[in-house]
Amino acid sequence: MSTWAIPLDVMLFELRRSFTVGRSALWFVLVAFPVGILTAVSMIARLRLGEEYTAALLEERFGMAMYFLIPEVTCLLGLLLWATPAISTEVEGQTWVYLAMRSKGRISVLLGKYLTAVTWTLSAAITAVTLSCVAIGWEIGSNLWAVLCLLALLSCVAHAALYVVIGAVFYRRTMIAAVTYTMVVEYFVSFIPALVNQITINYRLRGILIQWKDWDTATTPAQAILGSDSIAMHMTVLAVMTILLLAFATHRVQRTEYPTQQEG
Repeated sequence: MSTWAIPLDVMLFELRRSFTVGRSALWFVLVAFPVGILTAVSMIARLRLGEEYTAALLEERFGMAMYFLIPEVTCLLGLLLWATPAISTEVEGQTWVYLAMRSKGRISVLLGKYLTAVTWTLSAAITAVTLSCVAIGWEIGSNLWAVLCLLALLSCVAHAALYVVIGAVFYRRTMIAAVTYTMVVEYFVSFIPALVNQITINYRLRGILIQWKDWDTATTPAQAILGSDSIAMHMTVLAVMTILLLAFATHRVQRTEYPTQQEG
């Protein structure tokens, strides 16, 4: 049987479970949040600027707003809810002990839930990008769709790996640890003009945006001082980070004895 066969089965099982009223409503909220804001901003901009409303004038402004609202906010919110509790939900539901007894059961569940988090969140992100591009006007949106979909994909893949690591290590205070890391490292450290910020995911995502669109407003103080690598380099670093994070997460769940409710 293929190494990914059982994780794919787990993913399909988890996705089928997601078709509930509550989880479907959450998916629509993640989509509606950026679309609603960008639609309102677009209408205000058209009213204020009138004839001066041009694609060249507002492409960068709308592009940065979409980047912040979707790859940096929508994706992270979805992954916080899906990737972070991958282990804690099984421990709290007292099903972890049965998974641990099966050959490669722990790893299969972890990777399956990782794929579920990426698929579920990415579907919301790409839908939000597409609807946002239509809302602001396709004369602008057509120039933004491809790069923002790529950034959403990279954000989901890399951040999901990061959050399953946090979930595997801090299985008792998972959400607190994930939110703290996100606020401190991904949003604060990534703007510090020092070499340490280059290990953050958001630094790499902004680097791709800078190289693709050449927007000054996308440049952080760190990138202004240190410069920005090529798109290929940023994507390579993200790929290596994702592989290493997933490798560490699988090693952690394979070696750690998580307590059940009765034991804990």
